[in-house]
Amino acid sequence: MLRMLTGEAARRFGGRAAVVAGSVRLSFADLDLLSDQVAAGLAHRGTRIGDLVVLALPDGPEFVICYVAAAKIGAVTAGIGTRRPELLAGLDPALVITAPGVLPRTAGLDVVRLPLARGGRGPGGYDPVPLTGLRRAEPPPPPFPPDPSRPVVVTFTAGRTGPPKGVLFGDRQLEAIRAHGAGLRWGTGDARLVPHPLGRLGFATRLPVFLQTGRTCHVVPEWSPEAALQVIREHGIGVLQGSPDQLSRILDADEDLPGLTLILSSGAPAAPELIRALRARYGVPVCNRYICTEAGLGLGTRPDDPPEDAEISVGRPRGGVTVSIRDAAGRAPAPEEPGEVFLRSDAVMSGYVGNSPDHAAFARDGFVRTGDRGYIDHTGRLHLVGRAFV
Repeated sequence: MLRMLTGEAARRFGGRAAVVAGSVRLSFADLDLLSDQVAAGLAHRGTRIGDLVVLALPDGPEFVICYVAAAKIGAVTAGIGTRRPELLAGLDPALVITAPGVLPRTAGLDVVRLPLARGGRGPGGYDPVPLTGLRRAEPPPPPFPPDPSRPVVVTFTAGRTGPPKGVLFGDRQLEAIRAHGAGLRWGTGDARLVPHPLGRLGFATRLPVFLQTGRTCHVVPEWSPEAALQVIREHGIGVLQGSPDQLSRILDADEDLPGLTLILSSGAPAAPELIRALRARYGVPVCNRYICTEAGLGLGTRPDDPPEDAEISVGRPRGGVTVSIRDAAGRAPAPEEPGEVFLRSDAVMSGYVGNSPDHAAFARDGFVRTGDRGYIDHTGRLHLVGRAFV
């Protein structure tokens, strides 16, 4: 899927920026060309279908190029970034792509270190010199037959309630997320600042949506209110998105954002006071979204919903998502009585990688456990009330 979408995005959007990191700009055309060349290089090194490629890279164009390149040859990508090198211990990679100083010398692993110090910019806005030792100026291997069950990417839970878990998604899940986020539309995406590391769910599984809609993704080396506000102001970004903590820090900075049209809160429950304060300060709709990494898709309020919805709930199920509330025995509680929240859709993970048991996450009917407690009110809104005992 990513191979086809990247090629079509290059044809449709060409020189439009796909990834912007400071002064570095990677176009959709360059993303397709360079990922082809890196895919050829990966194949030349012996990387094959189903092999795991770990990206211990900072957020930026190289991360995206290598992710797409691995997908083009059927390899599986796990993006651990630079801040959680301990995640490598639970993986069995065929290849690790990193930058100098990120990982200690590790015996028994095939490691490529990209020299990411920035020099001059190339004619298209991106200098491909850091990829020199990895890419080959030749076509990648031919496309392989489609397989909805083929694994594509491993992303990691945040680790707020225990060690982070590696969560596996394949073509089937990415297609469900693409269909939900883009449908048949091409070229309708606006520029966004990516608030979380690229290896996390919000980018790793939604890259197909960004490619199809032609969205420019702005990334910063490390998120801070100052860095986020600078990007939003300089590039006229109309949508502010982040976790409640990030949005609270933006609010505390008390900066005017006259071009703002929408605020999206996700990643953790947002307090009603924060939702109201954001709406009052910026005068735009605030949406509250809810998802767990294992579910792929979740719930959310919409810009045209009554303001109260985002203050007291996380909205209603998104298209193709089913919510189930269950007590400790797996039965449905009385109406508006809280229980554990279960989610099901075509985007639910294939399973965990490493030592985490899959059976602890799934119910027999295919619903995935979220570990959260909540209830559904008479209008269909989901209210979260805390964590479940898992």
